[in-house]
Amino acid sequence: MQAKRDIPHRELKLSVKQAEALGYYDFMSYLEVPYYHVGGLTSTKKLAELCRIDSKKKVRMVGCGSGFSACYLAREIGCEVVGIDIAKLSIEKAKKRAKRQEVSDKAEFIVGDAHALPFEAGTFDAVITEFVSQFLDREIAFKEFARVLKSGAYVGMNEMYREKEISAKAAKEIAQAEKIIGEITGLPFSLLLPEKWKEELEKAGLKDVNVRMCKPIRYLQETKYMVEAMGGTWSFVEYLIDTISKMLKYYLLSKKIRYRFKRLEKSKKILLRKKSTSKYVGYVLATGKKKVFWKKI
Repeated sequence: MQAKRDIPHRELKLSVKQAEALGYYDFMSYLEVPYYHVGGLTSTKKLAELCRIDSKKKVRMVGCGSGFSACYLAREIGCEVVGIDIAKLSIEKAKKRAKRQEVSDKAEFIVGDAHALPFEAGTFDAVITEFVSQFLDREIAFKEFARVLKSGAYVGMNEMYREKEISAKAAKEIAQAEKIIGEITGLPFSLLLPEKWKEELEKAGLKDVNVRMCKPIRYLQETKYMVEAMGGTWSFVEYLIDTISKMLKYYLLSKKIRYRFKRLEKSKKILLRKKSTSKYVGYVLATGKKKVFWKKI
């Protein structure tokens, strides 16, 4: 299904002080950053397959941000998606995105906390997170994920990991990158071992847990998916121009925002581009299934 042209409508621009006052994820939503997870739309598509999502399924996306992945699934698969995020500005952006892409009938967005989901038990066919569970109190959140799932339904996650066998020098640099991300986002952040992701999902009562280790995506292929998701080359170019111009403005005018970007760039280099450290890091596509409960006849 071809995407509608996804170009943000012109809106009131934030002053430098207003932009500085925003939390990291609210600021990224204001800039219309589509997603944060390493695997991009490639992993979003794969995760939907692993969770057996089709047009008849109801999906909950935790930490949906500005709604890019949720709208993508609603449009491409035709499933019903309910996105939840604690950031109010992100939800406002997500609702506008759904309206622009004409999927408001399929994609709903609400403000809420992953640790206390405002849904009844057994409501969803899948619960998905993309670079979100890293920041949660997973003992609480994963039990909430399982609670709102229907019998036999899936939790699916795209989250980062680090390998167990790692040099002391690389471990020190990766710890520095983790500290930077925690500092900038204001949230606890650490890379788990793949085995730890499996253990925590099983601890929440999920069965048939499978953790697939993946490495960062090929940018050319991901760019192709992005162009298609935004409705074509011209729409993609317009989006880039709009986002880069806003980002450049605040980068040049704000010492505080400039500091944030420089620090984040340092962490990304360590985790994703520097050969001596990035070889120990990747992302997992992890799935777990809620136990099937048979009704007595």
